[in-house]
Amino acid sequence: MSPASPLPLLIAVLVCGWVAALLVRSRQRARRRTPPDFTAMACTSTNDGIVVQTLDGIILWANPAYLRLMRLPMDRVVGRNPLSFCLPDADRMTRAQIAGFRYDPDDPAWRKLVVVRNRRSDGSLFWNQLNASFHLASDGRTLATLVCRDVSEQVEQDRILRDTTATLAHLATHDSLTGTANRAHLSTFVADRMALAPAIRPGLGLLHIDMDGFKAINDRHGHAAGDAALKHVARTIGHHLRPTDLLARVGGDEFVAVCTDVACDAELLGIGQTLCDAVRTPFRHDRMELALSVSVGAVRAGPDDADTDRLLQKSDFALYAVKRAGRGAVAVYDSALHAEAQSRDLFAAQLQHCIADGGLTFYMQPTVDLVTGHVRGFEALARWQHPTRGLLHPATFLPLARELNLLAGVDLAAIDAAADLHARLRATGHDGIRVSINGSHVLLSDRAHAERLPARLSARGLKPQDIHIELAERDVFGSVDPGAHRFMGISHLVGLGFNVLIDGFGAGYAGLLHVDRLAVAGFKVEKALIRHLAAAPACEKITAMLLQFGRDKDLYCTASGIETAEQAAIVRSLGGSVGQGNHFARAMPAEDVIGWLRARSSCQELRHTG
Repeated sequence: MSPASPLPLLIAVLVCGWVAALLVRSRQRARRRTPPDFTAMACTSTNDGIVVQTLDGIILWANPAYLRLMRLPMDRVVGRNPLSFCLPDADRMTRAQIAGFRYDPDDPAWRKLVVVRNRRSDGSLFWNQLNASFHLASDGRTLATLVCRDVSEQVEQDRILRDTTATLAHLATHDSLTGTANRAHLSTFVADRMALAPAIRPGLGLLHIDMDGFKAINDRHGHAAGDAALKHVARTIGHHLRPTDLLARVGGDEFVAVCTDVACDAELLGIGQTLCDAVRTPFRHDRMELALSVSVGAVRAGPDDADTDRLLQKSDFALYAVKRAGRGAVAVYDSALHAEAQSRDLFAAQLQHCIADGGLTFYMQPTVDLVTGHVRGFEALARWQHPTRGLLHPATFLPLARELNLLAGVDLAAIDAAADLHARLRATGHDGIRVSINGSHVLLSDRAHAERLPARLSARGLKPQDIHIELAERDVFGSVDPGAHRFMGISHLVGLGFNVLIDGFGAGYAGLLHVDRLAVAGFKVEKALIRHLAAAPACEKITAMLLQFGRDKDLYCTASGIETAEQAAIVRSLGGSVGQGNHFARAMPAEDVIGWLRARSSCQELRHTG
């Protein structure tokens, strides 16, 4: 038998190969003609979980992201209602409740994003953001498509932000040590009630409360005992006030209680006496029993009392009468005290003449580099050499000058004094030392007044850049409605060429966001924070936060009110670089500055030589 010819087999192989090639090319052409299934691609690759459900909640299909989100395989999801496996134990529903569930496509609630607490198969909890939509399927059924997203991180961030905002809001309106309201909150509280018409204004009574012998407690038993005393007084007084009343700490050892619906002076006197009696009860601190007393000056708002400052002034008059009589009692502002107020009017007239005649003088207090000890600048501080009362500090007369609208004259006197010192420093080779003044709120509201300052500097051969202007935080942010004109006033000063600093930053009127919006060159940390650095951890934390904020924003920061080496060391450890206060030098007459600098330089040289 002859061997079979290979030709038929070869032909068969060639035909099969040709047919296969045709099939491959046909499939390739078909794929090119058929577009990709983008819907399937998106559903399977997205990080959001997607489930398709019947209107009674039964899952017909779930994408891989949903299975990862719930940590379940497909066979444990399809055919089930998510309510049967995704709810936390506290929210778990009965079988009857789950069976009764049904989507209502017409319910507008399903058109909004909903965030719910869900539970994974491993028991872990997360926040699930749900977005439902409804579609008509090819078989005529209406189906629900649910998009699920794990938003736990965002929810936690929102919670932290809310808590932080609430904490900052509380810090802005409350005293960190005693928990009472601060001066800003007090002003708002009283102003809101004083804004009512006299005929319908509820009887408003103010009690200005001053702790007797507080300094002695601090000196004898330490700052911790002083803080305990402050807390005791705040707690005791707060316990005897009504929920509608307000207690605020307005100074180191001073409180103001505001009582509403006070019918007469006798009732207010009785409230004050109750507070005095309650505070006298001794309290224990560090195994010691300490006794306290308070002096109270009271006033009830009358129909002619139009503002908070007037009430506080009257209560202060009454408090002064108590102190003069021996402390530990209550006095209500009356006609006798009114007569004393007349002597105050005489004082006001004398102040008016002093400012008009250029009679103010200015003492200079240095700011010091906390690392090198070099003098960085001087601040011009107003003084009044009164004809009968001697040298008066600004706290004695500037509040009155403000009330009498005399602060513009103080600004002009301050800029003249600062310019004179700057010229003297420059003439003696101290070019790098800056000079600053305390500007008044008038500079923020009166553009024409602000523009007088550069002209006075120019007359002395100086530019606005040579002088820094410090504006009190309360003047920029402290009113009930500060308004945009205050911020525009700062921009105007900066536009004129001045470097502007916020003085008393951290007193509770401003937030960090406020300062970040302003074109200020820096700020001075509130003295009260520095004063309590060693004894109040909250003050240390706030100071550290403020200094860090200054470094982050490249702002010139000064810690003011440093009285001890311990405070200076703490500020330095917190990253502070510039300090000011009596620890370094008390304010001195301007004519003594150059001599003081020379003496200081000589002492430093001797120390280095030694």
